[in-house]
Amino acid sequence: MMKAKRIIISSVSGKTGKTIITTAIVKKLVELGYRVQSFKIGPDFIDPSYHNLFSSRPSRNLDSIMMKKDVLLSSFTRAMRDADIGVIEGVFGLYDSIDGVSEEGSTAQVSKILKAPVILIINAERINRGVLALIKGFREFDEEVLLKGIIINNIGSENQKRKLLKTIYENFKDLEIVGAVFRSDLVEEKMIYRHLGLIPVVERSREISEIREAVNQVAEQIDIEKIISLASEVDELPEPTEDMTSYHFKTKVGILKDSIFSFYYPENLEYLQKFADRTYYINSMVDEALPDIDLLYIGGGFPEVYASLLEKNNPLKNEIRRKVEKGLKIYAECGGLMYLSNKIKTLNGEEYDMIGLIDGITEMSKRPVGHGYVYLKALRDNPLIGVNEYLVGHEFHYSRLILREKVDFAFKVERGYGIDGVHDGLLKENILTMYTHLHVLHNKNMFLKILKWAERD
Repeated sequence: MMKAKRIIISSVSGKTGKTIITTAIVKKLVELGYRVQSFKIGPDFIDPSYHNLFSSRPSRNLDSIMMKKDVLLSSFTRAMRDADIGVIEGVFGLYDSIDGVSEEGSTAQVSKILKAPVILIINAERINRGVLALIKGFREFDEEVLLKGIIINNIGSENQKRKLLKTIYENFKDLEIVGAVFRSDLVEEKMIYRHLGLIPVVERSREISEIREAVNQVAEQIDIEKIISLASEVDELPEPTEDMTSYHFKTKVGILKDSIFSFYYPENLEYLQKFADRTYYINSMVDEALPDIDLLYIGGGFPEVYASLLEKNNPLKNEIRRKVEKGLKIYAECGGLMYLSNKIKTLNGEEYDMIGLIDGITEMSKRPVGHGYVYLKALRDNPLIGVNEYLVGHEFHYSRLILREKVDFAFKVERGYGIDGVHDGLLKENILTMYTHLHVLHNKNMFLKILKWAERD
């Protein structure tokens, strides 16, 4: 058994400041000398990039839909083996779930799996005594959830702060108020949303000092000692189960990873590094040639935002086409799929040439085309799983692929949208590409199979 200090940062609803507050807590703990392991509940690539601003340890996802409960628990405890404290950012509001009826996929569900205390963020905008009803409701809704602390965010004035603190202290003497954070123009300016949420940190190199200052403003208004105390009042958890799998494939893997293609779960990359012969990282904007590889993995990101940069790098696009003709295998998700098409057509009608291995145009939409968890059933044996087997992943895209050729699909979509509302997993020659993002901890065998698919004879 292990007693890992841990705390969950949740909220009444989405867009209440969870990411910047979680990042601020990570910052203060690191400054105090703690080895901090951060986590994000649910399928998310962007929020973890903010956690990583102040910690050298990659933030990891805890997803009770894509992962079985024992796998989620083991993943958490494995990451915590050489950490002093775990800081876990929730998803949406504390009780929000995949179906809005059960607790499946909610922060509350994960809090019970991990037996972790919860700090609830409450948005103070235009409210005072009403916070009592919110707190009472959230405490009593599910008493198995260890709601231990409150952070009041977006406070408008010192007078409002005094009223809120007084009424909460008088009515909930056993709850710790661990933060009272004032509204900030800098925070509002730097924590801006784009179509998929916050802008990934990797794209914001010119703003890093201002983002750090915004985080510091929040950090100064948080009582870190109270948070450490709450995080320490936890039960023991079982030691992680050991993965005794031992394989070595001759496959050499190239991973397109840069500020455009940045959506990769750490475990996916670690798994490939563990079992592949070698892994290489490739920059889609500056590299003009590929290493000697057997498999090219292209994750998600924002090719639509930087389509002009991708269009300019013709040597790399030509190289990828040539290598595919000679047997290179490609596995691509979402943004990678867009990059493999003929063109990306932006909302203002501009078109940019992509690789062209798929005869189709990727058109951007003003509204999400696919958003949420995806359940896939294999229509045929494919590089990931066998016929009639299932996968669970997630999608979040504002684009639609308009195909101009007849293709085979690997999967039927039983929940979600995929490529055409019915199918996902386009199969063509040496390519498998899909809108769905997959996490290796959902099914470790799929990455073993894809390495075997690409392995040289």
